[in-house]
Formats: sequence, C-alpha cells, structure tokens
Amino acid sequence: MRFSIIKVVFFKELRETLRDRRSLAVMFGIPLLLYPLVAIGISGIGVAKLKRAAEETRTVALLDAEGVPHLAKMIRENPKFKLAPDTSADEALAALKDRRIDAILNPPKDAERRALASEEVVISLDLDRSRTESAVIEQRLLKLLGDYEKWVIGERLRTRNVPDTVLRPVQAQTIDVATGGQRLGMMLALMLPNILLVTGMLGAFFPALNATTTEREAGTLETLLVTPAGRTELLVAKGILVLLSSFLTAGLNLVSMSLVLWKALSMIEAFKGVLDINATAMLLTYLAALPALIFFSAVVLVVGLLARNFREANAFATPVMLIPLASVAISMAEPAITPGILVTPVASTTVIIREVLTGHVTLGAYVLAFASSLLYAGIMVSLAARLFSTEQLVNPAWEPLSLKGLRKTAQIGRGPRRLPAIDEALILFVVCLLLLFYLGDVVGGPRLLPKVVATQILLVLGPALLFAFLGRYDWVRTFSLRRPGWPAIIGGVCLGIGLTPVVRYLGTFQDWFWPRDTESMRAHAEMFIRPLMEHPWLISAVVGVMAGVCEELLYRGPIFAALRRRLSIWPAIAASAVLFAAAHLDVHGLPIRTGLGMLLGYLVWRTGSILPAMIAHGLYDAAQLAYAAIMIRTYGSGAEGDIAVANLGSTVNLVQLGIGCLLTGAGLYLVTRRPIPATDPPADGLPVVPAADATPVAPAAGGAVPLH
Repeated sequence: MRFSIIKVVFFKELRETLRDRRSLAVMFGIPLLLYPLVAIGISGIGVAKLKRAAEETRTVALLDAEGVPHLAKMIRENPKFKLAPDTSADEALAALKDRRIDAILNPPKDAERRALASEEVVISLDLDRSRTESAVIEQRLLKLLGDYEKWVIGERLRTRNVPDTVLRPVQAQTIDVATGGQRLGMMLALMLPNILLVTGMLGAFFPALNATTTEREAGTLETLLVTPAGRTELLVAKGILVLLSSFLTAGLNLVSMSLVLWKALSMIEAFKGVLDINATAMLLTYLAALPALIFFSAVVLVVGLLARNFREANAFATPVMLIPLASVAISMAEPAITPGILVTPVASTTVIIREVLTGHVTLGAYVLAFASSLLYAGIMVSLAARLFSTEQLVNPAWEPLSLKGLRKTAQIGRGPRRLPAIDEALILFVVCLLLLFYLGDVVGGPRLLPKVVATQILLVLGPALLFAFLGRYDWVRTFSLRRPGWPAIIGGVCLGIGLTPVVRYLGTFQDWFWPRDTESMRAHAEMFIRPLMEHPWLISAVVGVMAGVCEELLYRGPIFAALRRRLSIWPAIAASAVLFAAAHLDVHGLPIRTGLGMLLGYLVWRTGSILPAMIAHGLYDAAQLAYAAIMIRTYGSGAEGDIAVANLGSTVNLVQLGIGCLLTGAGLYLVTRRPIPATDPPADGLPVVPAADATPVAPAAGGAVPLH
C-alpha cells in the first residue's frame, strides 16, 4: 500500500516537473547545450588569438641603435620583429602609449662597447601591460636579449683566446610524473566542486518548489494532505523526485564539464595529447558529492516548506545559494587535508574531490568526508520531515520565520520534560565535533592537564548540558541518572581494569595484519611523555575522570537516549559506539573503540545507570596512562621510551592477559547476573517502571540530578 502511494505521488510530481521549462532548462539545457557552446567558443577564440599573437610581426623602437649595432642587426634579421625608425625617447614613449609600436629597448650610451669591455650594462624594456599581448611581446624580446647576451660573452672569450665550448650549458630535462588524468583533474578541481554543488542545488530547486510552495499557492497541497496517504509516504515521493533531479543535473554537469574542458584544452597546442579523462576518478567524484547533494536537496525542500509563495521562496534561496559558492574559495585556497576540514560542511566535499581528481586520495580521508557529509544530510532531511509533518503547513497565516516565534523560545523554563530526538542528538554530535576540531588546540593552553579539563568540560560536556537545558530533556531518562546496585559498580571496576591488558593485546594482534603509521604513533606518544614523567598519577587520574564522566554523559546520554527511541537496543548501542569511535578520527583505532563503545552502551542498558559505564571508561583510560608511565620509567624518555609508549600492546605478557581476562569475565558476570531493568518507555508519554537495582533519583532544585 505504501509503495503504491509513493509511486502515484512520485509520477504526479514528475509530470509537474516535466511541464516546468525552468527545471528542464537547468537539468538539460545548461550541461548539454550551454557548456559546450560557451567553452568551445571561448577556447576557439583563445586558440585563434594565440596563433595570431605568435604570427604577428612586432614593431620595436631601439633607442641609440648606433651604440648597440649588433643588437640592431639581430632585430632587423628576425622576421618576428620590425625595427621602428630612429626617434627620441619622448616620441617613442608617446608612440608606445598610442599603440603605434609594441615595445621600446633603451640601452645606455655606448652599451655594446662597455659590455664587450666587461662593464655592467642594463638594457631597459618598456611595455604597455594594459595590452593583452604584452606577455607574448615580453617573452619574445627577453629571448632576443638572451641571444644578444650570449653573443657578447662569446666575443669577450674570443678576445681572451678562450674556446666557445666553455659556454656549452648544462642541459636540464623536466619529467612530469603526473598522468594525463591527474593533469586534467588539477584543472577540474578548481571548478568542478562548485559546479556540482551549485547545479545540483539548482536541479533540485524548481522541483522542490513545485512540490511544496507552488502546491500550497494552488491549494492542491491541502487536498493531498487530507487523502488517506500518510505524510511520510508523501514526503518520500516528493523527496525522491527532488533527489533524482539533483543527482541527474549534477551527473550531467559532471560529464559535460569534464568532456568540454578536455576538448577545449586539447585544442590548445600546449596540452595536445597530454590530457585524458580518468573514469574511476569521475565516478569517485560523483559518489563523494552525493551526500552533499542530498544535504542541499533537503535545504531547498526546507526553503519550499517555509516559503508562503514563490516570490518569498526566491528571496530565501538567494542567501542559501551562497553556501555552495564557498567551494570556490576553498578550491582556490587548497587547504591541507586535516580532520577538521574533512568534517566541515562543503569544505569536506571540495577537498576530497580535489584529492580524488589529482590521484592523492586515501581511503580514510574519503570515508571520513563521505560519512560527515552524510551526517549533515541526515540532519537536514530530518528537519524537512519535521516541517512537513506540522499541522500548520497549509495554514495561510503561518509564519515560521516570523519574529513572533521568539516569544516561545524565550519561555525556556516551561513545558513538559521529554527525551531528545535523533536529529537533535546528531546536531549535538556535530556541534561537539566541530568545537573539538576548531577550538581543541586553543582551549586550555599548551599544557596537557588544563587542556584536557577545559576540552572535556567546555567542548564535550558543556554542549550536552546546554542542549538538555534548552530542549527540556528529562534528565534522569536522558542521562540514565539512576542509582545502580553494588554488583554493577564492582562489575564496572573489574571491566575498567581488566580490559586494559586485553585491549592492548587485541591492538597488537590488529597491528599484525594492519600496521599503524609510525609517525602518528610517535606524535601521539610525545603528547604524554613529559606530562607523565612529571605527574604520572595525577595525569592518569584526571584524564580518566574527565573522559569517563564527560564523554559518557555525551555519548551514552542524549545520543544513546535518542537512538533508543527509534531503534531496537543493539542497533542503538552499535550506532552510538560508532559515533563515539568516529569522533576520535583515528581510522586504525576505529574497530577497538567501537567495541569499547558497544560494551559501555551495553553497561548502561543492562544496569539502567550510566555510573558503571563512567567507572569502566575512567578506569580504563587511567590504567592505560598509568601503564604508559611505568614504561617511561622503565625505558626512559628517549626514542626507546617513545616507541614503548606507542607500542604498549607489545609489552603484554600472558600473566597480565590472563588476569585481564579473569577480571573482564567477572565484570560481565556481575553486570548480567540481575534482570534487565525496565527503565525507559518505548515512546514518550508512557509510564516509567524502575527496576530494583536502578532507582531513579528525583531532580534537585534547579534541575540538577545528584548521584548518591
């Protein structure tokens, strides 16, 4: 039934789109007609101009020609130059400005005699750089002066009976290791990201407005909403059409621009036979752009849902269109590939397309950029779904962007408590991620201890608490602030200590078939070498407490609570664990951190409290740092110490591994020995049934919930 409704609505919207000439012009006219005509026309004009500039004879005024007779002879014998009649310097300058001559050579008095006598001589070259052909004239004259210089030096040597062979130059040969596809990719990287994003957004714009604003103005949207079809089916059908329009437009522009640029550059003699198109790079470029296209398609859907009429939609679209234009500045700046760039909207797509086209992309960077763009796309799609589901959508008096809404936002302290939605949790994750990347090196100063405390409190815990306060979250249910039983606490202690040698051993096993980068290991170790030498136990304790409390309140707090509302328990645990691991931006550590995140999520679900997960997380980090401090004392702070800290797993013996396995098993037994507490309802509004070992604590005054 749902598929039939989606199919009917989809084809209805498709017919409306195909009747819209603006949509057809954007999707097919620009890439298939405009680009080839403009590019080939411009390149044809450019090639003709270059040929004309190369064939034309240039008129040169040589002042004091009698003082440089050999130079005057060289100019007369060169078919590319014409020597102007003798004239004064002022008359020659006036002729140059009037474009009656092309250049002026002004040697000093008796220049040739002085040059042959080994004196220093400077011949000035006057040009008019407002003329487009001035570069060609300058290059040609500099070559002529270079030949004249060789003649002067040869004459000097002959007067001293030195053979001409001493002037034989050392030959230099330039070999370009880039392939033809990489050369073309370098040029495409300057414009292709912007073209893909802008045209993809334009391709989605008119179909999105036809499916939302135009239908609202015509009154057909209200009729469609009162049909038996659900709003989800309607939005899916409209969204599929908008996405297909965006994908088709971007794909046609990608193919058209690549072929047109290749053809245009091949018409120029300098590039003939050098450039080619790499089909694999083109495919990876298109795939890299898809999440960004989904994001911008959702953006134009939101614009269509917010606008009350077509004119207002066009007004909203003007600032929105500036977002993909940021890729132009990013392409020109060519920033270095950093984790912060790879998780920044628009910038991540731009830089990863550049790396793909030039043949320097890595799997980790590609996956990170793709995943971050997909995350932003999911948030924007969720926002569009929220707008489409509001009952005020067909109300002519509805003003979603009116300043009247500020009255409601000012009443933050009122309203019922609730659980966070998935899109809110994803936005919280993105905010924390961007804050860590762009402010992590600034907050707290250069010293490790203040940096860790400030980063964890301000950039990890702070946003989570702020979202909970502004969103009126239920603090107990969102953060799992319940009193666990003693077996759960002891189990968390055993897991935190026991996992230390187990995870180190698993890391060594992973290194056996997936080696880590030595430089990154050493750089990571150097962050902790000196602090652990000075304050080993303080650093271990503070880092453990900060990470255990702050990171757990974020990832096993609002993020985990939001995922549990829409997913079954194991997918929710896995999704929160993947986000927890991905936030560290360490591809090599992703599998182990994901496993640890799943275990911590399991602790929260199995015990009904976040406290065991905090204990396990904090003790694990503290034990790892304490073990690193022991290695530093054993091997010293030199190169051997760096390697030892970076390769902690290689120092695990069977006794430590056995003790770790016993403690891990004991912790899991203590955690699972009691029934699963029924702490959270499947949906908002249903009663909460607390378990015996997970007693909710009533909020204290001011909204804080203490843990006793």
